[in-house]
Amino acid sequence: MKKKLASMILCVAMVATMAVGCGSGAKNSGSSNNDKVADATTEVSDALVEEMKSMVPDGDYSKYTIGFCGMTLNNEYHIIVANAVQQACNALGIKCEIQAGSQHASVEEQLTIIENYVSQGVDGIILVPAASEGLISALQECESANIPVINLDTKLDDSTLKTLGKDIPFYGTDNYVGGQLVGEEVAQMYPDGCKTAILRGVQGQTNDDDRYNGFLDKAGDVVDLVAEQHANWETDQGYTAIQNIIQANKDLQVIYCENDLMGIGAYQAVDEAGLTDQIKIFSYDGVTEGLQYVVDGKFVSTCAQQPIKMGKLGVANMAKIFAGKDAESYIDTGCELITSENAKQTLEETKKYTAEISPSK
Repeated sequence: MKKKLASMILCVAMVATMAVGCGSGAKNSGSSNNDKVADATTEVSDALVEEMKSMVPDGDYSKYTIGFCGMTLNNEYHIIVANAVQQACNALGIKCEIQAGSQHASVEEQLTIIENYVSQGVDGIILVPAASEGLISALQECESANIPVINLDTKLDDSTLKTLGKDIPFYGTDNYVGGQLVGEEVAQMYPDGCKTAILRGVQGQTNDDDRYNGFLDKAGDVVDLVAEQHANWETDQGYTAIQNIIQANKDLQVIYCENDLMGIGAYQAVDEAGLTDQIKIFSYDGVTEGLQYVVDGKFVSTCAQQPIKMGKLGVANMAKIFAGKDAESYIDTGCELITSENAKQTLEETKKYTAEISPSK
């Protein structure tokens, strides 16, 4: 793989803050109310109640409280995870508190959220970490207080688990495999090679490394990597990065974006430069807007994850712990490459799911 890294400075950051606490007195620095997140009053379908009850031992779970600590609530993907957790809790009668960082890399805020949950005495914590490391002190407090933790979406790294001296159940996408799916498609479309830029997520997160390495595993022989930039999963930062990359690389052909938000920003920059015929975008996540971009031909593809499944599994396995049973230690929730051939159907199905778990307003 040829590699010529372009050094850039990003000067635009998203400042939107959309975190919420459901019936909680927890203090969450930088968070605010968000009417996109379900709460305890949100009705759930009979089908969801039956599904969740089929996944757990019989029993009354109404005395239990789960604290959900999300990475952020400023994009649809993480809102879906949070809503899935809340609605799954509603289906089982479990009380649920929802808190999240204001941005994707808000580790300090997550430390405060977890510490507050421990102080409140929640019975279990479901965590989507803002970093694969950096939360050790808060997780040690959970251990000392005998509060079980389940990890969704972004896996805590091995060094963190080694320091804790225990395994924490993880349910999420094998992002290395997802990156491979995208890489295989690029290799098939550009057998003679392609000038490529990669927009990466938050540096140090396992998801970022896995999506990057999986992609290069399958596309490395055809990719001439002229630039890569950590745009921290954010639309504005992706837009700024690609503006700069295009200026330095007029012959750019491919952009691989490690999530749909950065992909949306990338497309805006490519469109403004009048280069949509020359530069093709391959994305990752499968949120509804990303799927619509595939339908409209703005993305070649997006690798879709299963955030609803993650949320349901997190709650179901926490309920097993409450019932004195063992939680599954690892579940690969799967991913699928979405192209023009299946994007419309996937979009329709995703909208149904998001409607099912979103609050009625």
